[in-house]
Amino acid sequence: MFVTSNTDTLKCPITCELFREPATGQDGHTYERDAIIAWLQKNGTSPITREPMTIDSLRPNHVVKQLVDEFKSSSSQKHFLFKFGIDLRKVDRRPLFQAPGKTIYRAEWISKPGPDVVLLKIEGAKANREAAYYVQLGSHPHIVHTYGMVENDFNALMLVQEYATAGDLAELLKENEFQPSQVVLLEIFLQIIDAMIYLANYGIVHGDLACRNVLVFRFHNSNPQENLVKLTDFGLTRASTLYSVVGSTASTTLVVVPLRYAVPEILQSSGLSNYSEKSDVYSMGILMWEACSQGQLPYGSIDNDNEVRRLKIKGEILGQPEKCDEKLWNIIVQCWHQQPDVRPTFKMLKESLLELQLRSIISSNGVQNKSDTLIQNTTESPVQANTDTLVDHPLSNETPSIKSTTITCSFCNSHFPGLGILIHDQTLIKLDLTERNIDDNKVQHVADILQENTTLVELQLEGNRIGLKGTRHLAKALRNNQTLIELNISDNQIGDVGTQYLAEAIRQNEEQNKLIDRLRQLAPQHAAYLSNATRINQTLTTLHLRWNQIGATGAQHIAEALTKNQTLTTLYLQGNLIGETGAQHIAEALTKNQTLTTLYFQGNLIGETGAQHIAEALVKNQTLATLNLDGNKITDTGAQHIAEALTNNQTLTTMSLYGNQISNTHAHHITEALRKNQTFKSNRKEYE
Repeated sequence: MFVTSNTDTLKCPITCELFREPATGQDGHTYERDAIIAWLQKNGTSPITREPMTIDSLRPNHVVKQLVDEFKSSSSQKHFLFKFGIDLRKVDRRPLFQAPGKTIYRAEWISKPGPDVVLLKIEGAKANREAAYYVQLGSHPHIVHTYGMVENDFNALMLVQEYATAGDLAELLKENEFQPSQVVLLEIFLQIIDAMIYLANYGIVHGDLACRNVLVFRFHNSNPQENLVKLTDFGLTRASTLYSVVGSTASTTLVVVPLRYAVPEILQSSGLSNYSEKSDVYSMGILMWEACSQGQLPYGSIDNDNEVRRLKIKGEILGQPEKCDEKLWNIIVQCWHQQPDVRPTFKMLKESLLELQLRSIISSNGVQNKSDTLIQNTTESPVQANTDTLVDHPLSNETPSIKSTTITCSFCNSHFPGLGILIHDQTLIKLDLTERNIDDNKVQHVADILQENTTLVELQLEGNRIGLKGTRHLAKALRNNQTLIELNISDNQIGDVGTQYLAEAIRQNEEQNKLIDRLRQLAPQHAAYLSNATRINQTLTTLHLRWNQIGATGAQHIAEALTKNQTLTTLYLQGNLIGETGAQHIAEALTKNQTLTTLYFQGNLIGETGAQHIAEALVKNQTLATLNLDGNKITDTGAQHIAEALTNNQTLTTMSLYGNQISNTHAHHITEALRKNQTFKSNRKEYE
């Protein structure tokens, strides 16, 4: 975490929140006790001076504690209503920011010490609720705190809000002071979306989502955890439930429609019913475009607002920024659908961005982790898919030249131009259909051919649009095919039910096998029918299921298959939101499975409880050699369980724990456990 020296004596420089339990360290600076303890456990140095510092050096700061308590008590007694010129005053007559109907001034407390604040002045507006309500709304960690209202003689609404030293996101981006990577942008977007989910639960429409209304408290170009933003200026619309227009409507920001960020239905008709969560989602898409474009004005090449309005109503959208990959761009475009009902909710948007963030973190760690001394990087598959080579032909190591792209199969000629001859080739051993826009209907055709194929050993279907129906056809083909060794269906849309279909296709059923054996003795013809009906795959050794949102239920289906399957050796389950419950299912399966040697489990947010389940399984498991638990929010408690398990496990040779929340002390415990573990002996230098 990046921490700067804090001039606000009532706020923690780590959390940027008012103190609850302030503690002063040997560096002379004061921090929130829980925050500095967590920092020291991981780093062992002062967040500000970077000098060595210990937890034992922390002492309660009773003076700061008293100041914070007095400020809170005084504010509550005043019902969060302050008087201009008595409780607060402007620091400078010149505003920090000014827009039609809205002005922000730097302010300071007069009577008693308080946190650093600004005055937000809204012309021609009045509050619809008591001041305490607005204070409560500002309690979210990613919403700018409101400390109360100011009674004044300016015929305006004045709010007292916390001061953001770094300013707003738009200005930082425009001035190139902040050049965030995509993984940092994803973290910022997720913080904003968390705030929007909170407001949506209160039934509040923001109405003006834009980078200028995102205040920055901490920023770092490459490390997501070193960024903190908060949302401001919500509810300032004609449809607001928080504020009302008084006096001349022309003088207030409440009647101004931010045209370049506004949803088409509002531009067509300013009716109040058009303001909704879905209109905010549209604006969130514009905000994401703006941030990816380094603060450029949307439709900046067009000066005429009426022309912008016409284009937006017509359905024309902004172009894809350079700092925006295809997956993020697809998410942004979904926000701009002309039909509000088709746009995602903020909760759905959060799920999509979380998945993309986990993917980005793991991908970036794959590069950064090469020299790490505690953990080995095992994020990538041993078999790297070559998107330039469609097939490994058994007679040649070179990409086969395709002399004819037309075959007798009309479906392939229509839906797989140029690929049909490969799909029908009965001599192939590898077929790569990665990112070929294959949907359920197309994969059904591939599956039908797969059932009859007797040579294919590897099928790559990553990054397509295969859903539940398509997975069912693949599972059926998998039951009948007895040559396929590796199947990659990562980054599709199979979900937990699709996972169940695949799991059943590779799951041994001992009772059915016994019944078939008995029938072979008594009635061979019926045994053949039953055997075909209940056939399972006997050859698959590697299964890729990354990024399919299988969740805990899907993990349970896979776990049930693992307890019976006798062929699978390598399983990829990264980024599936499996959680601690799903981890428990997988852990229980590991205690019974006798074939799995490699498990990739990154980015599943299993936490310390999930880590405990996995650790308990490691004690009993006798086959697993490689385990990757990167990016799983495993804390020191989970690390302790893993360390204890490693002292007893006799098979694990490679383990990765990058991107978790493990302090240096507990990382050392794991290192000590590896010293005692005999199976890591050949790799000992990697961990010392």
